[in-house]
Amino acid sequence: MLAKEYVYYDHLNLEIPLQDHIEVVKTPLLGEQCLVTNHPDVPSHLVAPEIDFYLQHSQDSLLDKALNASTLFEARALCYDFSQDSDFSQEVGKNILLVGEEEALSDLKQALKAKGFAVLVVHPSEVAMIEGHLGALHVTLRQEDALHEVDADQMVWFEAPEFALRQSGVLNPEKNDIAQIVEAIEAKTGTHTYKNFITYDPSICQYHERREEVCGKCAEVCPTVAIVKLDDTKHLQFSHIDCHGCGGCISVCPSGAVEYAQMPRRAFYEIAKLYQDKTALIIPRKMGLDALHVSLPQNVLPLGIEGEKFLHEAHLLTLLQESGSSVVFYTDFISKGTGDVISILNQAYEKMYGTKAIYVAMNEAELIQALQEVGPIEGTRHGIQEDGLRKREIFSARLAWAVGEGDYGTIQAGEHVRYGTININEEACTLCLSCVGACNVRALTAHTSDNSLRFDASICTSCGYCEATCPEKDCLSMERGEIALNKGWFGQRIMAKDTLFECVKCGKPFATSKSVNRIAAIMAPLFAGNDTKLKSLYCCGDCKPKVMFEDYLKEREKATL
Repeated sequence: MLAKEYVYYDHLNLEIPLQDHIEVVKTPLLGEQCLVTNHPDVPSHLVAPEIDFYLQHSQDSLLDKALNASTLFEARALCYDFSQDSDFSQEVGKNILLVGEEEALSDLKQALKAKGFAVLVVHPSEVAMIEGHLGALHVTLRQEDALHEVDADQMVWFEAPEFALRQSGVLNPEKNDIAQIVEAIEAKTGTHTYKNFITYDPSICQYHERREEVCGKCAEVCPTVAIVKLDDTKHLQFSHIDCHGCGGCISVCPSGAVEYAQMPRRAFYEIAKLYQDKTALIIPRKMGLDALHVSLPQNVLPLGIEGEKFLHEAHLLTLLQESGSSVVFYTDFISKGTGDVISILNQAYEKMYGTKAIYVAMNEAELIQALQEVGPIEGTRHGIQEDGLRKREIFSARLAWAVGEGDYGTIQAGEHVRYGTININEEACTLCLSCVGACNVRALTAHTSDNSLRFDASICTSCGYCEATCPEKDCLSMERGEIALNKGWFGQRIMAKDTLFECVKCGKPFATSKSVNRIAAIMAPLFAGNDTKLKSLYCCGDCKPKVMFEDYLKEREKATL
């Protein structure tokens, strides 16, 4: 238990009468770490700059400010309670690789040597490949038609190409200020500490150990080498030291296999409930608030987040429904996944409620305009229990409630957040259930109660692995693109159904009638004239060898007579 949980440093002399569980100080506390504070000068686990921003600019009454400040402290504390990050460290030595012309880098080389660094200079044309990370870079050099391996702790490369900048240990100085470059290298030398920004569940990953590649979006959008596809094994390789924490991989992950460690979905859900009957203004950490001067209308409450790209469909619809209001997202960049989700939600809300769901503001002028338009949307507040549900299941349950008994037509899914439906030729389907085994988001399920195969389009990611796995010709096909805003689109619908075939010897059901008859039709010509083998086609796995052995004994007995 921390000695102090919430500390408010009143460096602005706002004189806000905060609640008793928040300690107000006039000078930063030294040597005593609290859980959440509003200012980086106070030793703490988490800093919430949105608290100062709210207290300075909100038009709420003093009483509401006091209550809402407490909410903002609590929101950040929930991130701490549910966070899934861990502390890591990397020893970074003094081996430096400079890339450029020897003559141009001579002064920098001497300055580094004077600080005790071992320095090697190579020409840019010699660098063939860079692997590893800060403190453990492995560089392949091309010299005189031969390849050589060089290890380095850090690299300095002016005007470095994109492939080099994906590595955490490569420094690309904006200007040739030797003192600043040396200082930057020294700052990373020694024990470099870092955290993981994401967690990973391979059991629902749509790339992991699949025979065909139907996904890999996380690696494709990663701006560094934090996520790399190992195509030989169909495994993902994670380098947390290279991760910037932007979260772009999370918003495009169709199944929810990657999760944001600093604000897991469970934390976001609990935070969203704090915004009931309030309007949320989402502000990523990188959007500096000190220079932002806007008036916050009454009941608008900022929601501080770390990364700017991780918000997906479950996050945003949860916030919309728990608050009962439209939302403003203040950011200078919209990721591919979040952009698709915002489009989907805005289309849906326009059709269902005649208004926009998410207002994106990329500068101060756009933010001022958005704050004038955003607000409560009557009849949209709704809460559900999200425990045990995956991201698509949460979105499906919430959107199904909003649609109700209505029929609002269709909306377009995105390129990166895809939805789709499947078509099954029931005549060709034998209910072998290969497609069910291929689906790891529970969109395709088997039901023994009526021997049916069922499909839920509202949680299908349209990865297409079921189509690739189906062994029958012209049986299963995938269509991508649309979300239907009607009751029939949500929930399971029967795609194929059959009776169970009973073993002709013991009477035990062991397969579908279609599958048995189909195999028998293929094998019967090969077994023509052999009644025992023909009979075995209609036997379960236990009885098949018995039938064959009994026939063998009969034939043997005949031979001895």
